[in-house]
Amino acid sequence: MAAVRPLPQQSIIECIPPASEIADLRILNKDLNFIQAMTKRADDLNAQAQAATDYSELVKISDSFSKLAERAEVKTKTLKELTNDSNPLTEVNSSAELLEKVQVLSQTLESKTQELSGLYNSNESSLIDSYESSIAELNNQVDLTSSPDGVVALFPQIESLFQEIEENTRYVSNSSEASTLTENVQKLSSNYADKAEQYSDAFMNEMGSQIALLNDGINSLRANIDYLNSNSSVQSHLERLSEIREQVNASASIYKNYPGARDMVYNLDTVSISTHARVEQMANSYEIVSEELMPLVDNPEALVRAVKEAAIRTDVSTIENVLIPLTNKANELSAKVIELAGRYDAGNYGDIKVRAVSNFDKTVERLDRQYIAIRSTDPEALAANISGLSSNIESNMSAIRSVDPSSQTEYFASLNSRVVDSVNTSDFSIFVNNVISIPGDVMMSSRNCVDAAFKDFTREFGNNIESFFDPLLTFLIVIEKLLLSTPWPIFLAVAGALAWLGSRSIKVSIGVMAAFFVIGFLDMWEPMVSTVTMISAATLLCLALGIPLGIWMSRSDRAQSWITPVLDIMQTIPSFVYLIPVVMMLGIGKVPGLIAVCIYAMPPIVRLTNLGIRLVDKEAMEAADAFGATYRQRLFMVQMPLALPNIFAGINQTIMMALAMVVIASMIGVAGLGLPVLQAVQNQFLSMGMLNGLAIVALAVIFDRVSQAFGTRIQKHRSGDVL
Repeated sequence: MAAVRPLPQQSIIECIPPASEIADLRILNKDLNFIQAMTKRADDLNAQAQAATDYSELVKISDSFSKLAERAEVKTKTLKELTNDSNPLTEVNSSAELLEKVQVLSQTLESKTQELSGLYNSNESSLIDSYESSIAELNNQVDLTSSPDGVVALFPQIESLFQEIEENTRYVSNSSEASTLTENVQKLSSNYADKAEQYSDAFMNEMGSQIALLNDGINSLRANIDYLNSNSSVQSHLERLSEIREQVNASASIYKNYPGARDMVYNLDTVSISTHARVEQMANSYEIVSEELMPLVDNPEALVRAVKEAAIRTDVSTIENVLIPLTNKANELSAKVIELAGRYDAGNYGDIKVRAVSNFDKTVERLDRQYIAIRSTDPEALAANISGLSSNIESNMSAIRSVDPSSQTEYFASLNSRVVDSVNTSDFSIFVNNVISIPGDVMMSSRNCVDAAFKDFTREFGNNIESFFDPLLTFLIVIEKLLLSTPWPIFLAVAGALAWLGSRSIKVSIGVMAAFFVIGFLDMWEPMVSTVTMISAATLLCLALGIPLGIWMSRSDRAQSWITPVLDIMQTIPSFVYLIPVVMMLGIGKVPGLIAVCIYAMPPIVRLTNLGIRLVDKEAMEAADAFGATYRQRLFMVQMPLALPNIFAGINQTIMMALAMVVIASMIGVAGLGLPVLQAVQNQFLSMGMLNGLAIVALAVIFDRVSQAFGTRIQKHRSGDVL
């Protein structure tokens, strides 16, 4: 197949210089925009300060000046570069112009602040007097309050006053009367809390009475549900239910903290659900009896069949409890259907609107969430809110920066210094405090080059790569078909025999056969065979590649230093990452899944083969040399036999890690026990996921016990015990 497009003639490295040039140009443009915006902002603030006629306007301008200084500190690196004569941007605009504008702004604000200082003093006095007067008036109102409703009614006024004081704290914090104001705020808060506590019990008793009445109404409606027998009774029931819902909804903030409020909402929700179910039963009964069964009353056989069919496909209680018992009595059944149809017509069942009831049910359901989210307005909760605002005022009085003229003058000088320091920051400080990274444009262009080159490579050589792995795919398919075509008794016998040869244990052999039998009995035979085929092929491939690599590492320290980092990467890199190039080159299916499993499972056999050979006793090697053994004889007759326990431990770990990849490999089309687990996760099928997961565990136990038993036998043989 011809490639979609030829490989790019330029290399990946050749893509980077143009990207760097584009990135540099974009960075220069951004810097130019930044310095111009900062300079214009300083100029605009200076014009606003000159035109200001109110002290509060100057305070807002100083806040904007503060944000400008903070922005300058963030962009220290850019400001530093714009002071460099070698930077081409300095010919258009530079930090020097910004510094000049900032200095002018600072001087304008300072002189304007002194000019309007009299306004600050009069404003400070008026604020203090206003707040003191409001606090005294509210204290009197609190003292005169004689009911829970009065406590609740005063809350908005006190809250609004405290919020205003909190917002304007910086205008009065340096006043000689600030401490007195704070004390009065605390006294009003304490007075309100005392009054709320005084009437809290009365409030709770009143709420208890109201909720008790609502619960009585809800219980009455619950008892009435079974007696709904007409459209008019349904409408009357819904009207009463709606009245209660509206009251519960309107009083949510008042009822919220009462201990029985949530139970009341739950009871209302339960009644709403039951009402919906009852109305739905009435509508379904009318539809089945009047529209489906009534036309068949003159045909007893057809009527009986229709009743039985309705019982199967619906759960209408009238069908189950009234009509089904009469299916053996044709005359009585017809009479009953006629009676029910007449009753339903008399009750206007056909006019019942189930959707309206369903919408009402959803509205009631949202009440519970509303009771969680809404702010409580009972006296104790309101007192707690007022106390919190009072504490905020007290802390702000001591912590917030004052905006009196002398403090503002010092503040303007500090802001000017911050901008100057940002421009004059040393190169070393910039290097230490800024992360050095590749510009985003360069990184994006480089990634695009790599992605495009890899895609072109896969399009050009993908078919050749797939053809190279065709024998492996054929091997997998043949082995899987052979195992699937093998009768299960023979499969179990062969599995038991292999387990016996590996472990020489009757218990292990019987356990292996029993596990395979249970997996097949639970209808997981085919995916189990697919998994066994994949794991067996992956293990054989890992052994064919891993053991020679381990031998090479044991012979050469240089090879070990090269291969060890690769093994570390294979074990630590997320499996989803190397699935991407494998799938891009080979598509989805068995072969890419096998390669992914091998990448994940190969490191243990390589590491433990290397370790086992390196741990062979030097005395044994010296004895082999003394007998004149060649390298091949030393390897296969001395080192490998003595390293077998470690090698078999590596085989065991390779099998376990291959099994761990079963579910992940299923994401790229590998059939087996992992695919149902993936489907169960996606569709929330608990039973399917649990069964297939337990089947994977059973396979892991089978392979683990057999391989461990064989390794133990090898260890006994090494120590001189009889096999």
